[in-house]
Amino acid sequence: MANQVILNQQDTINSKEGMVVVKIDGKNYPFIEATEVSAQVDFNKEDVQRLGTRFKGSKVTSVEGTGTINGYLVSSIWVSDVLENYKNTGVLPEMSLTVTVEDKTSAVGKQVIVLTGFMIDTVPLFALAADDGVMMGETDFTFDDYQMTNKFAGPKRA
Repeated sequence: MANQVILNQQDTINSKEGMVVVKIDGKNYPFIEATEVSAQVDFNKEDVQRLGTRFKGSKVTSVEGTGTINGYLVSSIWVSDVLENYKNTGVLPEMSLTVTVEDKTSAVGKQVIVLTGFMIDTVPLFALAADDGVMMGETDFTFDDYQMTNKFAGPKRA
């Protein structure tokens, strides 16, 4: 096993080492109240039936960007800058979400992804409860494109 390559455990990324910035109509808001943010791109596929094989094939016809944000309800940005604007004018603001992931203890470097056409599904107004706790909100979101402006260098493989 002298030639076996093993991942250096220090190169894994601490999931707390990230920064999220929401841009609403050109104004940046560091989203410091976020406790969890995730995004993914799913392939939409159509089944393809073929002669000469018993396997059903698939053809990718499009992609869809989705995600989830959880966080503390400590700001009125979503209500004042998004919901109120839409309620009063019928126009939604242009929004993007930029996520920077950089764990200084890892040698893999930094990754920055900008989600464009970003739109939340729900605007939380409040979340009161009689038990001990703090106000939290959760919403799913969609986006219609992304740019990777900086990518991880990746782990050492040799």
